[in-house]
Amino acid sequence: MTLLIDTNAVPAPHRVEFWAKSSWDAYHPLHIGTDGTDRFWARMWADRLGQIGVYRIAAGPNTMQRTPRDIVAGDPECLHIQIVLRGRLHGAQQHRATMIGPGDITSYDTSQPAIFRADAPFDLLVMRLPKAALGKHAGKVSRLTALRIPGESGLPRLAVRFCCEAATGLADGSIARDDTGLAEHVVDLVRRLYVDLDASRPPRPRSTAELLIHAQAHIDARLGDPDLSPDELARACFISTRYLHRVFETAGLSVCDFIRSARLDRCRRDLIDPAYADQPISVIATRWGLPSAPHFSRLFRKAYGCSPRQFRQRGMPAEGGNGDASEPARPPASWPLDHDDPWAVASLKPMTCREA
Repeated sequence: MTLLIDTNAVPAPHRVEFWAKSSWDAYHPLHIGTDGTDRFWARMWADRLGQIGVYRIAAGPNTMQRTPRDIVAGDPECLHIQIVLRGRLHGAQQHRATMIGPGDITSYDTSQPAIFRADAPFDLLVMRLPKAALGKHAGKVSRLTALRIPGESGLPRLAVRFCCEAATGLADGSIARDDTGLAEHVVDLVRRLYVDLDASRPPRPRSTAELLIHAQAHIDARLGDPDLSPDELARACFISTRYLHRVFETAGLSVCDFIRSARLDRCRRDLIDPAYADQPISVIATRWGLPSAPHFSRLFRKAYGCSPRQFRQRGMPAEGGNGDASEPARPPASWPLDHDDPWAVASLKPMTCREA
């Protein structure tokens, strides 16, 4: 596979922007948000199998959001079949929300708004299928995105093995990129994965926890937008504004307080981050959706008991210090490209593509 994007090519403060722009160009239009800009890292590898795009994505914690505006900017009209190799991934699309772990499968439709969030580093294999390749099944699969398909046994387990082995073959050259027969096997596996799911039944009501995950992921992705409001958030979650407030109340939270606290926390982190030592306080506040300097100063003082300037002076590490080094600024050398087992999900035994 070809290493398409590597954020280590740019300085730490610019990695999120670099990842978002590069992914926009190579993958499709989207927005990326993270609360650890200086420690963020990500890599994307790409290949193809016939008309199927094959991607490997490994990254630190972040939120990926595909908005209606992104869809207008560019829609490949594909279904992304996602297999988690390591880590966990929260996802939401339309009225559905899910959380998947190693070996699990989920999907999303590039023609519909979607949010995916990882709270820790993750490693993901993506099979990108043109919806046209699925024929009459495309609509059904599109109605069943953002659902967890457990990969512990049965056909899902075989599908995971098959896709991982196909990716391995592409990477080492033992499988030709123009192997259309093998590509059709992948398409057929996807059809079979979804054929037994009942698309006609009403969707399962989302739990309060799932709604809260969806809402908080949307907030995280739009935190820099000063116009973010409960009304917009409710529309993104496909619920009423009144019910949105009830969802937050069950967790002892207020929507507006949560947004404000998240913004102030991002500002607090950036104020003592050596990577942003040369940035004016007003630039940091604006980046996190607080463009009014007096308003920001009042909120910050109320939350932390001092002005932003005083906080920065007290909290900035001494010259030459390393700051908070608890999280790596780059992926470990041995992960996610373990030499002994680069693709297979932990606990899955080796299997050849043809065995599926």
